[in-house]
Amino acid sequence: MRFAVLGRIEARTDDGLPVDLGHLRQQSVLAVLLIEHGRPVSADVLVDRVWGDAAPQRARETLYSYLSRLRRVLGDLVIRQPGGYLIDVDAEQIDLHRFRALVSAGSAAEALELWRGEPFAGLDTPWFVEQRQSLVAAQFAAELDLVDLRLEQGEHGQLLPGLKSRAEAHPLDERVARQLIDALHRAGRTAEALDQYDVIRRALSAELGIDPSAVLQQFHQRLLQKPAVTSVVPRQLPAAPGTFSGRLQALDQLSSVQSIAAVSGTGGVGKTSLVLHWAHHNLERFPDGQLFIDLRGFDPTDAPLPVSTALTAFLHALGAPDATIAADEQARVGAYRTLLAGKQMLIALDNAIDSSQVVPLLPGRPGCTVVVTSRSRLGGLLTHHSAVLIDLNELPPSDADEMLSRQVGAARRAAEPEAFAELLEHCAGLPLALAIVAARAGSRPDLPLSVLADELRESRLDALTTDELTDSLRSVFASSYRALSPEEAELFVLMALAPGPDLGTTAAASLIDQPVAHVRALLRRLESANLINQNAPGRYRIHDLLRLYAVEQHDPESRRLALRRLVDHYLFSTFYADRLLAPRRPQQQLADPEPGSRPVEHSDRAAAQQWLDTEHACVVRVQRLAASEGLHTRVWQLAWALNTFHNRTGQQTAQLIVWERALAAVPELTDPAVQALVLRFLGQTYAKVERHDEALRVLAEALRYAERDGSALVLGHAHQALAAGHERQGDYERALPHALEQLSHRRRQDPAWAADALNFVGWLYALSGRCHPPHQSPRHTPLTRSI
Repeated sequence: MRFAVLGRIEARTDDGLPVDLGHLRQQSVLAVLLIEHGRPVSADVLVDRVWGDAAPQRARETLYSYLSRLRRVLGDLVIRQPGGYLIDVDAEQIDLHRFRALVSAGSAAEALELWRGEPFAGLDTPWFVEQRQSLVAAQFAAELDLVDLRLEQGEHGQLLPGLKSRAEAHPLDERVARQLIDALHRAGRTAEALDQYDVIRRALSAELGIDPSAVLQQFHQRLLQKPAVTSVVPRQLPAAPGTFSGRLQALDQLSSVQSIAAVSGTGGVGKTSLVLHWAHHNLERFPDGQLFIDLRGFDPTDAPLPVSTALTAFLHALGAPDATIAADEQARVGAYRTLLAGKQMLIALDNAIDSSQVVPLLPGRPGCTVVVTSRSRLGGLLTHHSAVLIDLNELPPSDADEMLSRQVGAARRAAEPEAFAELLEHCAGLPLALAIVAARAGSRPDLPLSVLADELRESRLDALTTDELTDSLRSVFASSYRALSPEEAELFVLMALAPGPDLGTTAAASLIDQPVAHVRALLRRLESANLINQNAPGRYRIHDLLRLYAVEQHDPESRRLALRRLVDHYLFSTFYADRLLAPRRPQQQLADPEPGSRPVEHSDRAAAQQWLDTEHACVVRVQRLAASEGLHTRVWQLAWALNTFHNRTGQQTAQLIVWERALAAVPELTDPAVQALVLRFLGQTYAKVERHDEALRVLAEALRYAERDGSALVLGHAHQALAAGHERQGDYERALPHALEQLSHRRRQDPAWAADALNFVGWLYALSGRCHPPHQSPRHTPLTRSI
């Protein structure tokens, strides 16, 4: 049960439900017991306090009826003892006693939150009036305690209006006067503060015939000795960028921020330009000025700016004389927050390395808006300071086009549209790259855009540079790279070597040969550093220009082993998926995967299908990587493992690509059975896309390799494929000999193979006119075992 008297008299259960305490006079009985908590109150005292001089003739009997009703709703909380009645609850459960305890503990703000209005509202006996006056005085003292605390926290700007009103209402209260004088001085209005001291001095003399107390006089003397803080309006924003374009959503997000925004993105993505463009278009929101500082978190030429240096710079900007700036960093933080209190300012903290560099520069109270830019996501600001995260990625094509067009000029763009389009493509939407290209084009109006496009085609990172080191794209990326731990840097470089459009977590674990859980943590840190993006849950990509920089950092031996692990990750994962999708398909024998590779063993057919749907583009590109790395066996095995998926999803173009790559590996293979297999599958794929002449040529070559192998299985497959190739073109006479050869080889295998072969031979006899069918049948594709 909770009881309240600091306002209307109330009781509530622990669940917050109100308790019906009866009429006001009955409530007054409870109020006396609550106020006198811990002390029994006699019936005579209760009568005197509840009725005063207006007690009825049978006051005791009425009192007992009130107590009886209170017991019915409060249970055994109201008890009788030899000395009288009391309420048996903890003082903590009564707002009045909780208020007094909190005030004694120095928690004035929390204590004042308990007040809901006039204490014991509606009760007017002499005793209640006296209690009310005492409590209101205690409330006033607590309010003054809170003002002292808030002044120490630098909130003088917010307090001043209320302090002036209070001083007018209490012209002889020296504590109120001292607080107003202090707030005026802290706000840089020392002359007004001294005038206010004179006001209280004259009022005390005129009304009471006394001087201010020794405490107020000493405060006045200290005030005279303190240097005044000059109130200035800093305007530190650099000029607005001339090349800004787009970013409408990010601008809207910034405009909605009330306290702290963290603008995050990779180097060169335009974070500072965004903030400056927005700030210059919203100056009216910050009448007290704008602070700006480059924290040099990722500066290519210098170390991050120490917090103490930033604080000193801001204190100077806010008008603090050198003599008032303390050597201790925490003291500087306090002074800085004091000067910001009550102001509406923009504080732009550019290029922060982490949250620890930012937190000391945050204001102590609401009022100012802080915008931080960083290549890191500043999780500490998001978690502990409720910052709004604004993630910047590369510009969409339309905004990039607008930005470059504006700088290059419409005439040059119209004269060389293809070269202009190539410049856009090479910049990949990165604002810094676009700005560098625009600057280079602008510095040489006579230079054809095609020349600049040729340079970018030869070496993008070399071309995307200026005479200034800070404007070199490579140096911008290098400063981000240097901030990584060795493990993070290794994973970043290896991910850039992966050929797919993105990379899954398990594939990344295979690249770096680390447990998946550990790699997830590394990926989170790289994402937080804005060196990779999570384009889908658990899948990551690297910006094209960052990828170029990362590839330059690789170690050849680490690269070789990592790529072998990656190839085997995709090969074995695809192989396991194929085994689930086509369990009756004769399986190939694969060597063990590269040590450290972590293939995915799918739980069921649905999981296998989903994995292939997601990873197909990566698997196809990894096959190309395997070919470039000379992993010839892996090349044809990847094509074979994808065969079922390609056939079932109708991806004949992709099927043709992977088997043509496998064909290029045939001269490097030593097993004629494998060479025949590659040629046979390629020939069958040619036939499916209606390239019949190429199909027959490749299938004939497959037969030659099969003859070198000499096994019935391989020869049977080769003859069957050739027979089917001729049959597709309607040349049944050429198809039949190969079908008969197939039959002879199949009969040396199991009966099921022989039955398929006989069926095919019979079908070809019928098509060649050596039987008399009762009617014309539709064209029939022979049933053959899955190979």
